[in-house]
Amino acid sequence: MDFLTIGILVATLLGLLMIGMPVGFALGLAGVASILTIGPSFLIQIPLTFTRAFSDVILIAIPLFVLMGEILYRGKVGQQLFDTANQWLARLRGGAGMSAIFAFTFFAAIVGSSMASVLTIGKIAMPEMEQQGYSKRLTYGVTAIGGSLGILIPPSIPLIIYASLTDVSPGQVFIAGFLPGLMIALLLAAWVAWKAPSTHTAPAFSLTRALSATLRALPDLMLPVVILGGIYAGIYTPTEAAAIGVVYALILTMVVRKTIRLRDLPGVLQASLVNNAMLLTIVLGALIFGSALTLIGLPQMLSDMVQEAQLPNWALMLLFSLIWMVMGCFLEVISIILITVPVFFPIAEAAGIDPIWFGIFMVINMEMSVITPPVGMNLFAIKSLLPHEPLGTITRAAVPSLIILLISLVVLWFFPELVSALL
Repeated sequence: MDFLTIGILVATLLGLLMIGMPVGFALGLAGVASILTIGPSFLIQIPLTFTRAFSDVILIAIPLFVLMGEILYRGKVGQQLFDTANQWLARLRGGAGMSAIFAFTFFAAIVGSSMASVLTIGKIAMPEMEQQGYSKRLTYGVTAIGGSLGILIPPSIPLIIYASLTDVSPGQVFIAGFLPGLMIALLLAAWVAWKAPSTHTAPAFSLTRALSATLRALPDLMLPVVILGGIYAGIYTPTEAAAIGVVYALILTMVVRKTIRLRDLPGVLQASLVNNAMLLTIVLGALIFGSALTLIGLPQMLSDMVQEAQLPNWALMLLFSLIWMVMGCFLEVISIILITVPVFFPIAEAAGIDPIWFGIFMVINMEMSVITPPVGMNLFAIKSLLPHEPLGTITRAAVPSLIILLISLVVLWFFPELVSALL
């Protein structure tokens, strides 16, 4: 293996990231620079890699889910979910936080994006929690972790990419992510009940109002049932589910809720196009970077080293988690998955680790990467909602909530049945 080429790869990537180049371009240029040191003729690997990757029909689901998320975001579906939960939970200690968690969980089961969840539900829930006297640590922590459920609870864009890279059934990893996601939501709710102010004001509970709100929210609550129910029942594939979800979202927001008008559609499509272009740039850059790693021989070298070390599985997963944690401080989720899964997955498979369990364990690690500074995307999403709040304050308040995800990883290790129970 050429250590000079590895040095060029790492130095180029870090240098480009330090000068502020977008992640996708930085990954792609670092990969091209490294491939050129091996030999210009190897550049043919880049279009071949693109062809293999984008011939996978599973990836078509990604732009559709992004479009659906944008429709629901513009259609103010999150407000309806939060208001419904608040009718049932407002009188409880931590009721506002629990309502936010409920809304985050349901919205995660619709859009598959952490930032969309933070921007949609956080905008509604954070003012309510602050009004109830919640500390910044609790308010920002609930928002950061709750938003991260969007990349675990199906449909999940990271899980779609993982399935594409590993040939694991996307339907199975979707179903496998449900109970771990629910576990994190329950741990988060317990934390809120423990830390929330003991005194708060809320209107008296009314069963009539609660049932009425639930009835009004029924079309919103049915969306994850339509998407996941069809996948679980084998009626349609995740890609077909994404297309059905877009149609359902349009009917919900334009016909039922009337929160999106026909003249709003060009803006919705434009925003979706921009988001998809950004995502595609990251995917292409990471694929070039991954091609460079493969040509250098780094995956094979690491695999040989791990097998020679004969690490127990717990030590192997701990090593992977530490690497993911460090990478999460500098790269966003899609890049990390595209770079590490081709390297780590064969090692885990050789160690006898279940591929579906491995995917869920990895995505919980990715949930931490959207919170860890300096490139924690959920922290920037919260900052965009609170322009006058210093990013450092948001970071110091939100990062301690990572303990919830660390506990979840430990529980998942000792109780792997959480992943396989619904399969």
